[in-house]
Amino acid sequence: MKKIILIIAIICTSNLSIAQNFTQLANYEFKNVESYKTEESKVLLCANYLFNNPANVSELNRLTSVQYIMKWMMGTPDYSFEISEESLKITKGNDDLLGLYMAAMTKVVLENKGDKLDSAQIHNQAKEILIAYCSNSENKMKPSKEIKRIIKSRKN
Repeated sequence: MKKIILIIAIICTSNLSIAQNFTQLANYEFKNVESYKTEESKVLLCANYLFNNPANVSELNRLTSVQYIMKWMMGTPDYSFEISEESLKITKGNDDLLGLYMAAMTKVVLENKGDKLDSAQIHNQAKEILIAYCSNSENKMKPSKEIKRIIKSRKN
């Protein structure tokens, strides 16, 4: 019993330290197929960090998180990600929105590991995460015209 509590405490402490400072992930190199699998929890932690904090807080941590997620997305053998015309339309040339959209896609696949989601399902769920994030003014994320249009249509 003491070993279980100790293991849980170590895991919580390591996750807490990662959550506070993502700069250690900036130089992480995925070396083999297994490294993508073992890093999934950190990738999800980064995605959740992005959506649980305003865009103007800890900008270095946010940038590092997005870069780490993108490195993982490009190399993971377990998932494939498609950037469609519609996803480009909702992010409309805004790199911050595109980074968040990619983090949202990652969040969707990692939180639904048991489900076999197709590209449309991943896109729709990621789009909803992005819209919810942008619709909260406390997050300080300027939405694209398309996201503004969607938010406005939902209010009416």
